Amino acid sequence: MNETNDVFSSSTPLNIGIIGFGPFAQFLAKTMIKQGHILFATSRSDHSQLCSQLGVKFFKEMDPFLDSNNYDVILISTSILSLSQVLSSIPFHLLRQRTLFVDVLSVKEYPRQLLLQVLPEETDVLCTHPMFGPESGKNGWEGLAFMYEKVRIRNEDTCSRFLQIFRSEGCRMVEMPCEEHDRQAARSQFLTHTIGYWQKWILNPHPWIQRALRHLFICVTCRKTTLSRTASTCILDCFCIIGLLNKS
Repeated sequence: MNETNDVFSSSTPLNIGIIGFGPFAQFLAKTMIKQGHILFATSRSDHSQLCSQLGVKFFKEMDPFLDSNNYDVILISTSILSLSQVLSSIPFHLLRQRTLFVDVLSVKEYPRQLLLQVLPEETDVLCTHPMFGPESGKNGWEGLAFMYEKVRIRNEDTCSRFLQIFRSEGCRMVEMPCEEHDRQAARSQFLTHTIGYWQKWILNPHPWIQRALRHLFICVTCRKTTLSRTASTCILDCFCIIGLLNKS
């Protein structure tokens, strides 16, 4: 492919479907829209009003969402707890073309394994972790780390165009195996979240502590929890995820 075609390919809008349109997905969507990509979304909660304001077409049900477009990329932005259930609910037979599936979860080995187990063989898989969020990235993504592993990529063009979303915003692109990502996270984030977790409880005593303790007990026994990238508000979730789902 010559240089002219490369420029055209990287600037061609992607049709991106988002499964799970919570705060983090909304945060990413705003930049994707700014770059000219065409977005569709589905979620358990009704985000139709917000999507209308952003210019994203929202679907309440999975079937019409999947059957509505020729998706280049399907971005999975669910909680860790619901990931298995969400993947099992996807009617893959409605896919109109070979699609790149991308996850943006903070723990990487678990979603990688699950994606390879559940997704059809003909789909491509890219595991990523944008290592920033609405707070740290509110003034732009310049210099912020974006980790990724090309788990199963046949269509390099679509994969490159998706990665270009982050590269063009100035992200520090870090290609790394999922296993290595989780090993590094185990060394650094677990201690950080443990300290933050206890500071939050000690400095902010509140009746919800008793409910949180019960939730923590469930997390320990079930080895499951939900995921959040905002440690200041969901520190317990981060603590449980990194400590329990990260094999490292």
